[in-house]
Amino acid sequence: MAYVVTKAFTDGNLNSVDENGDKHVYWQGDTYPFKQYAGATTKLRLKELLEGGYIDERRDEDGDQGSA
Repeated sequence: MAYVVTKAFTDGNLNSVDENGDKHVYWQGDTYPFKQYAGATTKLRLKELLEGGYIDERRDEDGDQGSA
């Protein structure tokens, strides 16, 4: 399964800041990182981003879900 960013947003995770303390920005068209073994907190975040219109599932040309 993979996700594509449909609306740019800033990652609120403090672990994603760079060396200058700037938060990571996901731009429209970026691939949103997802790991199959995601825990409950990550699954809630994915649900929030999907329902908010920030990300969408990426499907391959056959209509199947892609793998990340």
